[in-house]
Amino acid sequence: MYRNDFLKKDVTTLDIVKEVKLLKYQMNLMKHMINADEHLFFIFAIDHEFEEDQVNVLLKVLHAFNHRLKDEEISILNQDDHLLSQFNLPLDKVYNSEQPTLEEFKLYITKVFYQEFELEYLLSSLRKQSIQNEVCDFLLNLLKEE
Repeated sequence: MYRNDFLKKDVTTLDIVKEVKLLKYQMNLMKHMINADEHLFFIFAIDHEFEEDQVNVLLKVLHAFNHRLKDEEISILNQDDHLLSQFNLPLDKVYNSEQPTLEEFKLYITKVFYQEFELEYLLSSLRKQSIQNEVCDFLLNLLKEE
């Protein structure tokens, strides 16, 4: 009985490894099917293995920055504190009324993503996919001034 239990666990582990390999291969095939010029950020997210919550938080921060750049208040209903607090982002700072800074953006990126990557490439990929263009332009200009 003990030997069979061990074999079942071993087969399960092999099945998981096989499934992961298959998923990686399928993902690679899908990347070739996607027009990279039209979906540059999605390709960036796939290549860097971003999780769904990470992407959603990034988009939420960019949305908040957009309102802050336009001196618009963000409705309390649009403030998703659960998603932001999951990554220990300070709600009072994300949703304040001051103009966003590059340092603030870098801080959020560091808290949300567990890896290093070129900020310019991230912002450019978002921009080319028409995601928060004004915010991306603003942050890219700040990056150039550095």
